[in-house]
Amino acid sequence: MRALRLTTLALLALAAVLPGAAAGQVDVPEPTPDLPAPPLEVQAPTKRLLVKEGQDGRLLLGGRWYFRQDDTFVGEQEGWFRQRDLAGWTPVRVPSSWNATDTELDRASVGWYRKEFRLPKAPRGVERFWKVRFEGVNYRTTAWLNGRRLGSFVGYFPFELDLPNVRSGRNTLVVKVSSLRSRTDLTHWRPAPFNGYGVGGWWNFGGILREVYARAIDTVDVERVEVTPRLRCVRCPARVAVQATLRNMTAKKRKTRLAVLVRGPGGFERRVRLERETIAAGARSELGARVDIESPRLWQPGRPALYSMAVTASTGKDERVVGTYRLDFGVRKLERRRGMLFLNGKQVHLRGASIHEDDPDTGAALTPATRALLLSRLRDLGATVTRSHYPLHPAFLEALDRAGILYWSQVPVYQPPNSFFELPAFRASAERAVRLTVQNNMNHPSVFAWSLANEPAGARSELGLIGRGLSTYICDGAAAARELDDTRLIAIDRQSRIGETLWSPAYRCLDALGVNEYFGWYDSVRADMPRGPSTTEELGPYLDHMRRANPGLVLLVTEYGAEASRRGAATQRGTYEFQTRYTLAHLRVHNSKRWLAGSIAWALRDFRVEPSWQGGAPLAYSTPPWNNKSLIEESNARKPVYFELRKRWRRTRPLG
Repeated sequence: MRALRLTTLALLALAAVLPGAAAGQVDVPEPTPDLPAPPLEVQAPTKRLLVKEGQDGRLLLGGRWYFRQDDTFVGEQEGWFRQRDLAGWTPVRVPSSWNATDTELDRASVGWYRKEFRLPKAPRGVERFWKVRFEGVNYRTTAWLNGRRLGSFVGYFPFELDLPNVRSGRNTLVVKVSSLRSRTDLTHWRPAPFNGYGVGGWWNFGGILREVYARAIDTVDVERVEVTPRLRCVRCPARVAVQATLRNMTAKKRKTRLAVLVRGPGGFERRVRLERETIAAGARSELGARVDIESPRLWQPGRPALYSMAVTASTGKDERVVGTYRLDFGVRKLERRRGMLFLNGKQVHLRGASIHEDDPDTGAALTPATRALLLSRLRDLGATVTRSHYPLHPAFLEALDRAGILYWSQVPVYQPPNSFFELPAFRASAERAVRLTVQNNMNHPSVFAWSLANEPAGARSELGLIGRGLSTYICDGAAAARELDDTRLIAIDRQSRIGETLWSPAYRCLDALGVNEYFGWYDSVRADMPRGPSTTEELGPYLDHMRRANPGLVLLVTEYGAEASRRGAATQRGTYEFQTRYTLAHLRVHNSKRWLAGSIAWALRDFRVEPSWQGGAPLAYSTPPWNNKSLIEESNARKPVYFELRKRWRRTRPLG
């Protein structure tokens, strides 16, 4: 690599995204020689769907895409979004991460994706509109169609953009993706070696990491459907609230009728038709319905009963169907009693491992086969719970629904310090992430908790104190989540250190605490205490103190584990033997606390963190940048601890 001097315009653009970045000179890769332009292929989208939930008529924009790296940030200046030929572009397939195989730099950068496509013709007399849906992009996205800017989006979440200028023939969709991070982003906010930004709790994979769909709309769009089943008691009828967001895409008002069809176990079928409602031109309307299920089959581990729902919109005197939204949902009752969690009237005792989306070949752009492998490992282990630091791929959540594995869903707010929460703009961004997390995932019965953050203000230098801004976020975030969904737990996942406060007034706004504990591995002691590191023997008393300090909150161990990369002595940190002994000792402590809702190992499969990562292991027993605390190697080889946990987890009854 050599240093290249950026243009003044590029430096200004970089400074705008990266406040505080050094001006003048930034290390970037040496430009690659010009390659012959690849042949241009204009492809039709296919009907293949990886996710059930959503509208009828979605079409996968798969096949051949084209990619162009923009490490010097000149793409907009040079007009790549309106380029007609393919000079400088190379063929790729989406989902795609441009740094999927990087294990050295973890660099933040900019990449451009391009898709040439043609869409089906509309039937005669039908007014058709089009949208494009991105299931997940990292991190900042701007899109153009046929040279016209469509809009922008920030974050890991799914989003849609209108396609107002679709042509009958060739269309060119161009997507600029930036993984550059500002100092106060919600996750990757720590300095990185490459250009000063990009390092966080996991590798900063850039690209279109999940599928892209196009879909047609016939006058009125069923944009979103939110389903909230409620049970007054375990044997009571279920009252299923349905909230649909409809948008009139046309320039005149439309009389629209909403109909809901639910089918389920035991031949259950129920139809509900609402009165017609007029939706103004170009306007949105929220329509609500209720479906009663007199004797519902309840969703739970080992018996994950699911109901299917179709929400249909029709317009005109003949009530022509113009849109249908389909999903699966489950009926179950979560209760918090005396600080213990009950599901369908039975106390919960969960065991499992967290998921992190990282593959040695595809990075965070996991393939369906990789997701299926990870799910099969959870099932083989006898896992009844999993967790992640951000919402998983929607197809993975649907698989958890079918498998009966509970999911502790976390808003992607990762380890920000107190000082960030004092900034109103940061709190607003975090609260937006709360709302998007809940809205996009609330129909999944596997989700049983909304965690607002992982280890906020968790640096040892902060001494475990929760400042005013963080307290405000916890309570405001909890209120925002409950406004959308009041049937699940609201939590944060906190670090565990001896001497740090076990209670905060902000916890009054929560239902549960996730306990990330590494006693005997990390130095889990308040930074200013004059004593040695914590020990595994201190874990049990610590959990008891946590319970006494928060008697009304559900407690669940959300992380525990030790790095392991090779065989060796059981007393040597970093060996499989040490990991097995350590993990089983912690599991014995968890098992002894009958009030504990469960424990989740960190993690299922090894993943990349940052280039200098050791994770508490000696250098000779670490493999930077890989986090080696998991039960499975990044190569998919199972570590000895996997088989020991499998024996024990399979014997643990999740309910009762």
